[in-house]
Amino acid sequence: MKTFLAGLILCIVLSGCGKSSNDNVNSPYFLQTLISNVQYSTSSVATFVLSNQQGCATNKNYTVTNIGQINVDAYYLDCYIKHYANNIDFASTKAGSHRIYDAGVLLSNPACNCDLIIGLIDNSIPNLYSNTVLQPTNIVNNITSIVKIDSAAAYVKYEIKGNFSCTFKNTNNTVIPVTGQFDVPIKVAK
Repeated sequence: MKTFLAGLILCIVLSGCGKSSNDNVNSPYFLQTLISNVQYSTSSVATFVLSNQQGCATNKNYTVTNIGQINVDAYYLDCYIKHYANNIDFASTKAGSHRIYDAGVLLSNPACNCDLIIGLIDNSIPNLYSNTVLQPTNIVNNITSIVKIDSAAAYVKYEIKGNFSCTFKNTNNTVIPVTGQFDVPIKVAK
């Protein structure tokens, strides 16, 4: 499983948005973060989707949608939102508090609808795939808005806004605080 996960993370890194900067490029959607008190942002969102995922409700189908990636000299941050795959399940979703999971358990976590999955790599440490761990305390994932923005024969599109705060610790025991806000489109099947 670790080899598969490492390969998946490498594929995501290679398909990522490249180096991010502090400007949003003509997109209403964004991921803005503060990592160890340095601000980063990107407008590359919803570029990677994993369908047919399982979650905390065994009778529901889930999708994992990429919110954005920050790839700078110091860090690589990858942020996803897990959500119901079908509109019949997602349509009643309300804004509110949700959880955050470490991307190291991306495919095997029990995440629920609107939970975040965040991975952080400290680029100063040679071990690329497992050099930080999400800390279990002071985790905040607040979905502030869910708005239906489009509908077609096969899907419904929503805009989700929110903010989050969590802490990672690297293998050198350095604490890395991460906060952010996002605005992302998701699609669910009709």
